[in-house]
Amino acid sequence: MSQIKRAIVFVHYDRDNLVDAYVYFYLKALKQHSTHLVFVTTSTLSKEDHKKVLQLSSNIIERENIGYDFMSYKVGLESFDYTQYDELLICNDSVYGPFYPLSSLFERMSNRLCDFWGMTDNNDMAYHLQSYFLLFKKPLLIAPTFSTFWENVKILNDKNEIIQTYEVGLTSYFQKEGFSPAVAIAFKVSKLQKISIFIKKLTPQKIFHKLSSIVKKEYALARVGKINATLYFWEALILDYKMPFIKIKLLRENPNNINIDKVENVLANVSDYDTNLIKNHLTRMKEGL
Repeated sequence: MSQIKRAIVFVHYDRDNLVDAYVYFYLKALKQHSTHLVFVTTSTLSKEDHKKVLQLSSNIIERENIGYDFMSYKVGLESFDYTQYDELLICNDSVYGPFYPLSSLFERMSNRLCDFWGMTDNNDMAYHLQSYFLLFKKPLLIAPTFSTFWENVKILNDKNEIIQTYEVGLTSYFQKEGFSPAVAIAFKVSKLQKISIFIKKLTPQKIFHKLSSIVKKEYALARVGKINATLYFWEALILDYKMPFIKIKLLRENPNNINIDKVENVLANVSDYDTNLIKNHLTRMKEGL
C-alpha cells in the first residue's frame, strides 16, 4: 500500500439491492490504495453482501435513496475526520474497471502540482472535473472552504440541477477560492472529430440550414466544443490515454449512438479484466426493464 494516507468514499446504488461483481472488483482495486474506505449505499444490502463489503472497507453506511451521489458523498465525509489524511478520493459505481493498475495513476497525480484532480473533465454544461472520480489533496482538505462546500450540499431531486449546482459548481467554487484543479486523462478532441460530431447531431434538414455556418469554423467549433469525451471517445481514451474505466451509461444507454462493438476486443488487448463482469451486469439491467 502507498505510504500516502488516502481516505476513500465510495458511493453505491443498485436497483436490485445487490453489490454486483464488477463493484467488488473495483473495491478490491481501491482497497490496495486506501487507508480508510467508507462504502455509502442507497440500497438495502443483504447480510452476505454486508459481510463481503465490510471485508473491503472500514465502514458501511446505508442511507435513504435521496439526493443522489453528492448527498452520499456528504454523508460519507461526515462519518470521519478527513483532515487527518493526505488525500481524499470520492468515487462511485458508474464505471467498469479498472483496466489498468491505479498505482501509477496515483503516483503520477500525487506529484502533480494541483490541489484537486479528476479522472476526466467535461464541458457539456460548463467546464468541470467529473465527479465519478475526484481526489482532493491535504491543502484543500484542511481549508475551511472545503467543509463549507459540503455543509452547503442539500437534497435536490432534479438530477440536472444537482449536476449544475454541485458537480459543475464544485470545480468553479474551489477555483474561485484559489485552489488549482488538474485532470488525469487530459483528452483533447481534434477539430475534425468536433465537426463530425456536430454534423452527426443534426437532422438532414438542419444540416441544410446550417451548412453555411459549419464552413465558418469559429461557429461550428464553438457549438461542438461541449463534448463529454467519456460518452464519445471511449476507444481512444482506453488505448491512447490509458483510461482505466469505461462509463456504464455508454454501454447501457449509448445516448449518442457511438460504435461500441469492439469494446470486448479492445479491453482484451490492454487488460486481463473479465468482461463477463460487464456482460452479466448489463444483462441484469436489461432484464429489469
